[in-house]
Amino acid sequence: MKQAVAQQLLDLVKTNYNTIALSFAATRRKEIWPEIKALTADIKSSSRVLDVGCGSGRLLEALSDRDVNYLGVDSSEELIKLCQANYPGNKFLVGDILNLQATVTGNFDYIFCLAVLPHIPSSSLRVKALQELKNELEPEGQIIISAWNLWLSTNGRKRFLWLILKGWLAGLFGFGYPGRMDFGDLVFPWKDTQGKEISSRYYHAFTGRELRGLAIKAGLKVEMFKRDKFNYWLILK
Repeated sequence: MKQAVAQQLLDLVKTNYNTIALSFAATRRKEIWPEIKALTADIKSSSRVLDVGCGSGRLLEALSDRDVNYLGVDSSEELIKLCQANYPGNKFLVGDILNLQATVTGNFDYIFCLAVLPHIPSSSLRVKALQELKNELEPEGQIIISAWNLWLSTNGRKRFLWLILKGWLAGLFGFGYPGRMDFGDLVFPWKDTQGKEISSRYYHAFTGRELRGLAIKAGLKVEMFKRDKFNYWLILK
């Protein structure tokens, strides 16, 4: 993927989340997924927790019974404003996963990066993102990653298979938004509760093998890999 196309997609992601911040946060007012509860179960009070791509700050709901040293980082200024209003006792900063050192001082025991990698275009930038996370990790710490499994044809996800194919064909013939994208990339509209299209979103549809390969290229060890009906889950060191 050309650098200019990757930058346009990064800009699209940031614009999208600033535009949909309120409606996005509303969709996250649900019970925490069992997998997240399981992955946070062993985190003790006083642990340093970095939440990269913190979104609406929902991870804090899984940590509410412990006094952890939490920092949430997101590239969306509007989402960070919502986090600061909804969780005033915690620290949130606007920051870029591709340049974490500009915002974050390392030595975290746990780094969460949930549903963030699908928004990063190109393999090289995804590897860079993982290396940025690695640089902020304690030697014995853990990086917890999740990514959507969009290849499933069940659970209402058949539309993603069509969008992946459509995006690939557009790239093959030199069309598409905002230019030639990689196989597995898709751009589609975000609709509000009334069904009105208010923004466009960029995702990359990962395979499990692809995710494990990225971790290895970034110099990380895959401690755990699993998939469920909706997501891939990884623990990296």
